[in-house]
Amino acid sequence: MESVIFYPLVATVISAIFAATLWRQYRRKPRAYLLAWSIALAVYAVAALTEVIGAAGGWSPMLYRIYYFFGGITVVGVLALGTIYLLAPRFGQAALGLLVLLAAIGLVGILGANLQTGLLETHQVPSADAIRLEHGAFNVIAILMAAVLNSVGSVILIGGALWSAYGAWRRGGAQSRLVANILIAAGAFVVAGASTLFRVFHVYELFYIGQAIGVLVMFGGFLAAQRAPRRAANLEPAPSR
Repeated sequence: MESVIFYPLVATVISAIFAATLWRQYRRKPRAYLLAWSIALAVYAVAALTEVIGAAGGWSPMLYRIYYFFGGITVVGVLALGTIYLLAPRFGQAALGLLVLLAAIGLVGILGANLQTGLLETHQVPSADAIRLEHGAFNVIAILMAAVLNSVGSVILIGGALWSAYGAWRRGGAQSRLVANILIAAGAFVVAGASTLFRVFHVYELFYIGQAIGVLVMFGGFLAAQRAPRRAANLEPAPSR
């Protein structure tokens, strides 16, 4: 029980600190990617907080819907939006519009979904079987939007971070910038891998630990990026609106 509460609590605190740090950076130097990542980590904190609440007092249908929307549908897409604004800002507005549309469809789906309430009677994160395809159109919509946003978002997030790291290395950029991008990619991979283990094999312990470690690694990548000198203008992302 202690680990069920401890690791989500760590993820909540670290992601909230991460979000606040990015928000302060955005206020000092307004860039769309900083705002997107700040929102994404705030969303992550909300999802992790629902796990803390569920571990402490049990899960309810509404708590699970909140968890599913923020953690299962939204967060990876918003993180990926930040990567798009960073690396290809000309596509940022189109990506934002598409993300809002898909997230709205996903919200309708999860609010109308038929849940297996018996599977919510737990203090762990409920099984993915709590929402099943064969139990109605809303279930299909919610699961489909989660699959699309997570798969495409993960490819953009991890691929974008690795591409940025490769570009920094190729141009002889600061070592801290290279390390930062690798850490961001690694953190995203840890979170995605932990989620996959949970959904496929129901490995709860690795899911909780992976969440905490993943957000810590991404936070370390962000801190490394702040230490990177800004002497190489060709390594700066294009200005985004």
